[in-house]
Amino acid sequence: MSSFLTRNRLILLAYLGMVVLLLVTALFSPGFLSESNLRSTLVLAAFVGIVALGQTFVIIGGGIDLSIPWVLNSAAILMTLLCAGQDLPLFWVAPLILVGGAAIGLINGVGVAIFGVPPIIMTLAANVILQGLILVYTGGSPTPSAPELIKFLSVGRLGPVPVILLIWAVLALVASLLLSKAAFGRHLYALGSSATVAEFSGVPTARTIILTYASSGLSAALAGMLLTGYSGQAYLGMGDSYLFTSIAAVAIGGASILGGSGHYLGSIAGALVLTILTGLLPALNLSSGALLVVYGAVILVTVSLGSETFASLWGLVFKNKKQKTEGD
Repeated sequence: MSSFLTRNRLILLAYLGMVVLLLVTALFSPGFLSESNLRSTLVLAAFVGIVALGQTFVIIGGGIDLSIPWVLNSAAILMTLLCAGQDLPLFWVAPLILVGGAAIGLINGVGVAIFGVPPIIMTLAANVILQGLILVYTGGSPTPSAPELIKFLSVGRLGPVPVILLIWAVLALVASLLLSKAAFGRHLYALGSSATVAEFSGVPTARTIILTYASSGLSAALAGMLLTGYSGQAYLGMGDSYLFTSIAAVAIGGASILGGSGHYLGSIAGALVLTILTGLLPALNLSSGALLVVYGAVILVTVSLGSETFASLWGLVFKNKKQKTEGD
């Protein structure tokens, strides 16, 4: 039991923090635990969680993806422009946009893995280029509304369950299986722990890096389309807030920013924590600036909890407890 808790302590702490925040928010806002409000909170968390899926892979592999905002924004704008509010074009537009998002990620991965460009530089450059291209293409004008089918996937329900939560659950299952059971997951953890050791051990490091960035582009593009269904229309800058939240969700969920550790189950908890925090601020009459302060503090605390010092203290607690039990 102690070894299980030690291995998964940060994920467990993230879920514990989520429960505490939920109770604190309910204390200041009594209606927060109502069924409708909890459903809305889960839906909002789903968008963060979907964006964070690819970012989780990238961070575990020792990288970072800063191109997420405008991959998301480009997917949203292109979908609305190409579909013009109609459902029928979605059958070729949606696959095209998903492939396009993955292709942007693939380019990022090739730049990092093959040409040795630092991840921050490569993905930031891709983000700026995409922003410029979309501004030129649209001229800053508003786009048509989202197709009804996308709106259904984002805000519709099957019985009492929002469709977006079912989509998120399927994605979470796939991501968890890839990390826990597939060779891709083993390669990814090895790469994040030490790229040099991984390469000498026979891990296809270049291919793994390219796949992680491609998955990040794919998940950002998917989130962009779904988010457009939630808001009803795409708009410039709609992906900007998701850069920080995608990284924060992964960090809060227990992944090391340096790579080599973490799991998507932790990122799910991180997405929920961030969404609940967003709901707590209005209850406390705090501004959006305070949210950034809280985000930073939460990340600092969670990353500190993952440090070697805390790991040693955690192990010492269970060692003493075990010795005491044996002594009794």
